[in-house]
Amino acid sequence: MNMDELLKSTARTLYLSAKFMPKNMGGTFSCAYLICRAADSIADTDLISVDKRIKIIHDYPKMVETNDEGLLQEFKKAIPEKNNLHENERVLLEHIDICLEAFKKLSPLHKKITLNVVNAVCKAMQWDLSYFPESESGLLKASPSSARTELYCEHMGGEPGIFWAKLLLNGKEDNAFTENGKKIGMALQITNILRDLPQDIKIGRIYLPLTDLTSNDLMPQDLLEKKTYKKLKPIIFKWINWGADNLENAKAFMSGIPRRKFFSRAAVAWPVLWSFDTFLLLASCKNLLDKNKIQKIPKKTIYLTMLASPLYCFSNKVFAKLVDKKAALVRKQTGR
Repeated sequence: MNMDELLKSTARTLYLSAKFMPKNMGGTFSCAYLICRAADSIADTDLISVDKRIKIIHDYPKMVETNDEGLLQEFKKAIPEKNNLHENERVLLEHIDICLEAFKKLSPLHKKITLNVVNAVCKAMQWDLSYFPESESGLLKASPSSARTELYCEHMGGEPGIFWAKLLLNGKEDNAFTENGKKIGMALQITNILRDLPQDIKIGRIYLPLTDLTSNDLMPQDLLEKKTYKKLKPIIFKWINWGADNLENAKAFMSGIPRRKFFSRAAVAWPVLWSFDTFLLLASCKNLLDKNKIQKIPKKTIYLTMLASPLYCFSNKVFAKLVDKKAALVRKQTGR
């Protein structure tokens, strides 16, 4: 088992993106993603007590940075039995040593930016575990405010966006470029939140703000009923548009990547375009509270976007027009 095989078994879409990156970038990207994904697998399993999960996630960045044997053994002991985990998660957790060894081999710069993103996502995971009720409690809780939802998107998506920007800058400083990367990452995170809404409700979590719900005459428990979606829809549209606004920063971000770096540009363009497609799918969905329907863009759309890459990845102008077109379709669907 190696890093390449771990990424392929854990996230096929990201594996495809990583394969097209320059080697020095793809290795760091894979390492950072898998390290964060392993922490997420521990944070999300209710097979470990909440208190223990909070401690493991709290200590996790230190374990990554120092490869502390005691913390590593504590982490391994916490991995649930084989039959209680999804196979891909189990494989990743049982091979965390491979990820830590890969981290040790990174350059000082790549270690620094990887640790920054690990610290950020672990903060978000600790908040998850401390704020929301246990998944089996039957309770349901919403994020307290828009500011808290945005902060969560910043930690879980924005920091990875900064990581990606700094990976591309390779030691150079460009605050505008980094800020655009952050905003794109936040948009990708709200995409995940909206798409996973019914699944998160099942485990007692609503990342949409309570203030938004109450202003639309809703309480968290109301989201257990599909018939309340009519009241929820304006909130969904608000956050879809917030995400689309942030995604538009991809135009400036793309223009900051040299045209000759085709695969780096493609690795940025693909998730941005897929996120727009997901927003359009969510905006046109009849009822996002239907737990039996998972909203995912078709594989055909994914592969067509990749095949069409030469049409928009060599031209900032063409890419900007494509972003504008998709953004306009989203806003038309939301009535903005």
